[in-house]
Amino acid sequence: MDSITDAIEDKAIGYAKVDKELAKDEKALKDEAQRLRERATSIGNNRRYLKQNLQEAMEETDKKKIKTPEFTIYIQNNPESVRLIDESKIPAYLTKTDIVPDKTRIKQMLKEGKDVPGAELSTSSSLRIR
Repeated sequence: MDSITDAIEDKAIGYAKVDKELAKDEKALKDEAQRLRERATSIGNNRRYLKQNLQEAMEETDKKKIKTPEFTIYIQNNPESVRLIDESKIPAYLTKTDIVPDKTRIKQMLKEGKDVPGAELSTSSSLRIR
């Protein structure tokens, strides 16, 4: 029986070491993903700025189309879109409402012993490594 206990402890220590290494890898990858997201946002902003400047220059010079062997650059009208000036004046039947259960309030009511149809308190467990 002692050998089984020792074996599970050795296994647990091995798992904990692997977990720590994986946690470092996970953090490094998340940090790199965040850096790449920020870089992509920056590049997207630069593209918008360049296109906006070119469009303004073409509109000022009344040039609607530029055709070269490499590119065809032109200004096109976009489809109509709705611009909301004052959302508070929009009639209620033209708005969407999302119904989302208030889990905090439901938990509080269940702890107080009140019945909430469709909900129950549950307890789970998880492994912690320090």
